[in-house]
Amino acid sequence: MATKNLLLNHSFTCDLARVYDFILDFRKFGEFHPYMVNVHELKKTATNGIEYQVNEEVLLLGFLKMRPEYNVEVLEIEKDKHVRYVSNVKGGIVLVIDFNFVYDKNTNQVELAEHIVVKGNRWLIAYFITLLKKAHLQLFDNLAGSL
Repeated sequence: MATKNLLLNHSFTCDLARVYDFILDFRKFGEFHPYMVNVHELKKTATNGIEYQVNEEVLLLGFLKMRPEYNVEVLEIEKDKHVRYVSNVKGGIVLVIDFNFVYDKNTNQVELAEHIVVKGNRWLIAYFITLLKKAHLQLFDNLAGSL
């Protein structure tokens, strides 16, 4: 099993609560994600997280329509500072995303570091991480435009 890492940094000028709530509530996250068509809250988990069911629609190689369905567990590791997403995506890909927040009250600036770890078949994860990066850059541009 191969592993790939990706670090994306995002900046927002707004109150921390607006960005934090968007990350903590996966339904809100899904509203801005270019591939997610449905996000449904399933249950609270034994690890004090919330599990969601996700339906996506994505074109692979620009023409092959895929409709992956998978579950995501959202964990609040440290309130207002750290949220983690854990999921087993279609094709045996394990995805863990850690969101770390830094808020400057004086400038009303939110710095969000998104650390993505993908594990699985090396050929699949190489393509998957490319799609993920494109989607998340678009997602956070969409979010910034709405704040």
